[in-house]
Amino acid sequence: MRTVSLSQLCDTAFSFSDLEIFPESWTKRHAFSQYADFPRPSSALFFICTNITVTFHLHDGDVVCAKKGDVVFIPSGIKYSVTVSGGSENRIDTYTLNFRLMGVEELHLSDTVAVVSAGDVGRFEVLIERLNVTLHPASEIRNNLRAGADFYSLLDTLAEKREESFAMYYPIRAGVEALKNEWNENKDVPYYASLCGVSESYFYRCFHVFSGKSPVEYRNELRLSNAEAMLRNTDMKIGEIAETVGFDDPFYFCRIFSKAFGISPREYRKRFL
Repeated sequence: MRTVSLSQLCDTAFSFSDLEIFPESWTKRHAFSQYADFPRPSSALFFICTNITVTFHLHDGDVVCAKKGDVVFIPSGIKYSVTVSGGSENRIDTYTLNFRLMGVEELHLSDTVAVVSAGDVGRFEVLIERLNVTLHPASEIRNNLRAGADFYSLLDTLAEKREESFAMYYPIRAGVEALKNEWNENKDVPYYASLCGVSESYFYRCFHVFSGKSPVEYRNELRLSNAEAMLRNTDMKIGEIAETVGFDDPFYFCRIFSKAFGISPREYRKRFL
């Protein structure tokens, strides 16, 4: 297995196989554990199209959160489970696109579950819906040539978006890295902009293109991810967890946790007792 970035994939000779797509609405169920005990047999791209929060619980204890507009890569061979909060009546919430990429050896876009594009569902929804129709035609005849063209077009659009995202990252790199390292501190956006020598509005604009989120939303996701791990793995009180991850107000912490995960921190902890 070899890991390549989306931009490297553009210069790599590869083929694909085992192309499958599964649209799903999450109003009826809110968890998926098929690969909790058995490794995933193929890689996948996971597209989130509605206002839901999807949390990937990895076998090593790490957690990855994704929301509307995010595209998540899931490599073959890993173990994980998924919990989902939210769901839309009469709408497809997510698409799972299974595949294998092969060069000299199998290719992965990441060595773990990773968001490869954030907050830009509009650019991909038409492509993924078209691929869904191609792979599930009304007739019994599937056009594999068109399916391949649609798949390559989707990967090309992902690579193009990723390059644009990284282009906006470099002018604000110092601020982004500082925010990642200081996620439990309450420094304001002008501070991070000043580290880059740019205005607050420019920092905010670049940050949103890079991540699909505002700096505060991005920091809150880091905090909630760490809080989630503490709820599962420690006996710290909820107020102590809120303070440890950077929230001065435990009631505010509980409110945004509930909004992100669909249940309160106390209810979340009960699932792991």
